Amino acid sequence: MRVTDHETGQDDLDTLAGLIAQQARQTPYAPALGSLDYRALAELVMPRGDDPVVTLAKSDLDKLLPEVVGGLARSAVAVGIEGLVKRSHPGELILPIRREDGDDDLARHTQSALIRMARALATRFDLSARDRIWIDGSVTDPATWMIAIAALSVGAHISLQKTDVTVAWLLSDGDEPDSPDLRLVHLRAPREALAALQSAHPGLTVVNGFALPEAGGLPLTSDPRDPPETVPATVGRPLADTQVMIVDPRTGMDMLLYQTGEVWLRGPGLIAGYANGIAPFEQGHFLRTGVLGYLDSEGRLVLPRTEEEALHIEPED
Repeated sequence: MRVTDHETGQDDLDTLAGLIAQQARQTPYAPALGSLDYRALAELVMPRGDDPVVTLAKSDLDKLLPEVVGGLARSAVAVGIEGLVKRSHPGELILPIRREDGDDDLARHTQSALIRMARALATRFDLSARDRIWIDGSVTDPATWMIAIAALSVGAHISLQKTDVTVAWLLSDGDEPDSPDLRLVHLRAPREALAALQSAHPGLTVVNGFALPEAGGLPLTSDPRDPPETVPATVGRPLADTQVMIVDPRTGMDMLLYQTGEVWLRGPGLIAGYANGIAPFEQGHFLRTGVLGYLDSEGRLVLPRTEEEALHIEPED
């Protein structure tokens, strides 16, 4: 499907359909998604009806991606959600989320925000059309979509085979692929597992990140140019245009380097709001994550070892 700005005649690269259409023109027969090349993938991306929200059941990424892209052309798309969506706008990907207060809700991700974060991710890890990318993650995890979009934005191949990949994103509990061409693995795991993978494969670049659904899924990641020993100890630096501030939650004052406080984030990856609850923040303001951490001298975020799981700060009476 071709998505064009009728004023300029240029493809709209702030939409997923536009990204795929561009790759279909430039490299139509390059592998795109599983056995599909970019030409075939573009032909599968058909706009759906004009319903305000298109609801899709959870499925494999290769089956779901064309439907999601087609739905976003005219509507909001909700994945893996039961019940009504009270508020949304066309072009929003809506995924289930657990709010800081413990209630379940629906997070509204604009496709333009996901694309912007995906491009920053592709730049951070030097992804290119030569890469074959394996994604082991849930389709209700925004990081899965962010990584898939990063692959599409550079014309890479989202592979369904683990044996021939160059980059692997392990967002679940799966093992790393046994591929002779593997150059980089993102592992969402505790420090010991990261260090063990580095030790077992000293020639492999191992990275991790800060998982936060409210900020596109992966607002911070390791930098592959950093010393390997920093990876198990930190969750990386913010992607382009994402800001991190460490704040004393009781006073609202900035903390110094190496001082633990609440992690606040601001940037393009923040969700547009909750579909069924209240908006979590005002656009342009910092999002309070409820997570404790500190910044080292190189701007890497460190989660204190006893608080490696997301810690929530209880407000004072």
